[in-house]
Amino acid sequence: MSVSVQVYRECGAVPEFWSDDRTFAVVVAREAGSVIGSVVVLDLGADDPDLRFVGVVEGSVDVRVPLVEAAAPVVRDAGGRTLRWVEETGEMSLGAAAALEQLGAVAGDEVHRWWRRELPAELPAAPDGRGTELPAAEGALFRVGVGDAWCEVEVDRDRAVLVHDRQEEGTADALAALVSLAVRQVTAGSSGIRAVETGVAPGDDVFETALVSLGFAPTTRRAVEYHLALGA
Repeated sequence: MSVSVQVYRECGAVPEFWSDDRTFAVVVAREAGSVIGSVVVLDLGADDPDLRFVGVVEGSVDVRVPLVEAAAPVVRDAGGRTLRWVEETGEMSLGAAAALEQLGAVAGDEVHRWWRRELPAELPAAPDGRGTELPAAEGALFRVGVGDAWCEVEVDRDRAVLVHDRQEEGTADALAALVSLAVRQVTAGSSGIRAVETGVAPGDDVFETALVSLGFAPTTRRAVEYHLALGA
């Protein structure tokens, strides 16, 4: 079965994939009409063209190469010199890793660590501020936001996976309130969830402090950032 890859530059074409106002383009891979992978390209607005664009990759690891190949010229034409994205260690097949290497992608030295909190457990005190319910991406259970930070929750069998992002560093207390809100909502709305997990970027001490205050602990799961240098 052939795989088709399409690039979308307007939110209205694929609103379920459009993350926020930093979304620059979306690349979607389909097989027999069903989505099997995607890359949401975010323009972070950095002055350094090597740091300006990142990709949020979802779906089958076997379609990484066509997805990245389609995203690369979009980034290059916009003035970016590098496309960066995060891959889970241990989940990528040797063939997929080799294909990315042949494409020119290089795994970085910085390692993202996954943190986990077992459920059920006595939940922390309710946060002082109220979050805002936001549109969630396809496949996500829900998304909540507080200020310029948001958490989106997806369900993978008996665990909830929390995807976090923010435009400003913020404080540990504010991030703890946001994560607490997400945890409370997932436990109230989903049965059978036994744990909540989330990834932490290298050096994000503020987020780590927030997670520790809520009973999260680091796990053995890791992820690394891949870099693809783009020619002129």
